[in-house]
Amino acid sequence: MSEFSLGPVLFYLLAAVTVGFAAIVAFSRNIVHSAFALVGSFMGVAGVYVALAADFLAIVQVLLYIGGIVVLTLFAVM
Repeated sequence: MSEFSLGPVLFYLLAAVTVGFAAIVAFSRNIVHSAFALVGSFMGVAGVYVALAADFLAIVQVLLYIGGIVVLTLFAVM
């Protein structure tokens, strides 16, 4: 009898969210919507890192990419 494991389900859910937000980034006509969808995509990647027990990479992802790159993009647009 096999046991139900939540790990793979969480991983695939986070991967689907990340790919969904990445599709919005790629196909959106408004750059502000793309920048906010990029936040969602980066948060999904950070969630995948947390699910894979790479906490340092998740923190770097949040601080560097969300805190730096996306904010810089929004300031450049504004």
